[in-house]
Amino acid sequence: MSLANPLDLARALSRSRLVIFLQNTWRGDDAQAMASRTRALYLDYISNSSVGVFISLALYLTWPGMSWAFLQGFMVVWIVYLCSRLIAGLVFASTKSMSVEVLRRWSRLPILIQLVDGVMLSVLCLFIYPHIDPLTQAAVMAAILVMVGSTAFSLAGHWIALLVYAPPVYLSLAWATWHLEHTYAKPFSIFTLAMFGLYTFYVRNQGQTMNKGFELARLNGQLASELQNKNAELQELAASRGRLLATVSHDLRQPAHAIGLLTERAMSEPASAAFKDTLSDLNGLSQSLSASLATLMDLTRLDAGLVNARIVPMPLGPLLDGLRVEYGPSARHRGLALSISSSRAWVQSDPVLLHAVLGNLLSNALKYTRQGHVNLMLEEGEQDIAVVVEDSGIGMHPEQLEVIFREFVRLDGSLPGTEGLGLGLSIVRRYAALLSHKLEVQSELGQGSRFVVTLARASPEQHAPVAKPVPAPLQADQRLQGLRVLVVDNVPLLLKSITLTLSSWGCKVSTAECLAQAVQRRSEQVIDMVISDFHLGDREPDGLSVIEKLRGLHQGEQALPAILMTGDVAPELEARASEAAVRVLHKPVRPAVLRQCMLQALP
Repeated sequence: MSLANPLDLARALSRSRLVIFLQNTWRGDDAQAMASRTRALYLDYISNSSVGVFISLALYLTWPGMSWAFLQGFMVVWIVYLCSRLIAGLVFASTKSMSVEVLRRWSRLPILIQLVDGVMLSVLCLFIYPHIDPLTQAAVMAAILVMVGSTAFSLAGHWIALLVYAPPVYLSLAWATWHLEHTYAKPFSIFTLAMFGLYTFYVRNQGQTMNKGFELARLNGQLASELQNKNAELQELAASRGRLLATVSHDLRQPAHAIGLLTERAMSEPASAAFKDTLSDLNGLSQSLSASLATLMDLTRLDAGLVNARIVPMPLGPLLDGLRVEYGPSARHRGLALSISSSRAWVQSDPVLLHAVLGNLLSNALKYTRQGHVNLMLEEGEQDIAVVVEDSGIGMHPEQLEVIFREFVRLDGSLPGTEGLGLGLSIVRRYAALLSHKLEVQSELGQGSRFVVTLARASPEQHAPVAKPVPAPLQADQRLQGLRVLVVDNVPLLLKSITLTLSSWGCKVSTAECLAQAVQRRSEQVIDMVISDFHLGDREPDGLSVIEKLRGLHQGEQALPAILMTGDVAPELEARASEAAVRVLHKPVRPAVLRQCMLQALP
């Protein structure tokens, strides 16, 4: 390529390494590096101004008799320059934040400042320094070397400002010193040049060190940004999983709820033995589906942060009695001996969460025990009580004891009856952590497993007496005889299934699919209780609003007992229900649970 063309010559110069280097220095592409260098330089201006004042006073007081006008003129310009530099440093230091463009202007200003500084000090070295006494010369030389050297360090990386400042001062001082008429003149001149070379070497290293530091800072910033983005992606992934679980479990609870009610209702009807067996199998599958959905609901609530432990003194006996009734049929169906100890002890725990912990441990033990026994025993100490769930099941390898508490882990899903989501023990650990209960496990392959939950004791004398037990089924049926119940649901199949269940208990049931029908039913007859679904369609108010509307129709009456059935686990829902004194049941709801809740809701 020929360089005769001026345009080609301009392009070649623009590609030269020197020009690119100076352009980058001038632009300050890295804003963080430019800010750090500029701040260091302006702070140096503040500190070096005192050194400049010292030089000025030394010169003024020791001036040998040369023209005072020249000295005074120099001193006026020098003092004005020092004050301007000091003010610039103070203004920059007091500015807390500035845009990149403003910062770029501040980074260019030192070029002018250092140019003036270099000219002034060169004039000092060439025209004033040679005419003062040797002692003052030594002091001035030391002061200049210190001031120029420290400023040169601050200018590391700001090469244009450094080039217009340091070389003229050093060379002028060396030249003037070389021509002095005393023994140490030439050695001092050579020393000055050596100091110039040494400072240049150090400045070069300082610039490289600063650049590496800025590069590391930039890389750390990039890594921090990438980590933040990855963290946001993981949070979004976790939120998406939570939404997926919530949606799937909610959509599946409706049919599972209806299947459970209809199956148990059909089992009470006269039928052949073969049909009864089919219904029994169907009911077992329905219970398994309900358990899986309940587990999904627990996980969704945990992930959404909706589970809060309400630790209170509680009697352990009623909880154990309930577990015995709840898991006894499953053990008998599997041909296993289930033994659950009784107790009159009180412990510090959350009744609902502790029931979930022990229930999951019993369910897991029954699932992985082919023959033999499952025992729930108590080992009582002075300060605490250890609840032990022990089985004669398949056991585990020692290295598997930590794996079993991970989500979606099933050690041997090939065994019949071990179907499930692999979430039970994960939920057990998270609930135990919320309750601050110590959880331990011991197991040997083929020798069974032993899970231990340690509970702190509570003193029963300091608390209210134990609540009365839930009425027996026969008593429950008697209390529900003639109870006038309004059921509100926009799904006809669910209305039919719950109507059949309630009618079999002797309740007088009326139904409504929307708010208008519910208000009409309320106006037509006396209602003793309302059971409503939460979601009643996009164009209808929710179940809580329906209950509040029905309660408001007769202000003088006692608050209408109400139960809300839903698959929603939003925190605001439970907060609203609690404020409205409405009991919440999460679908799918087994008939026995619904009956118990109705009895508890009655005045």
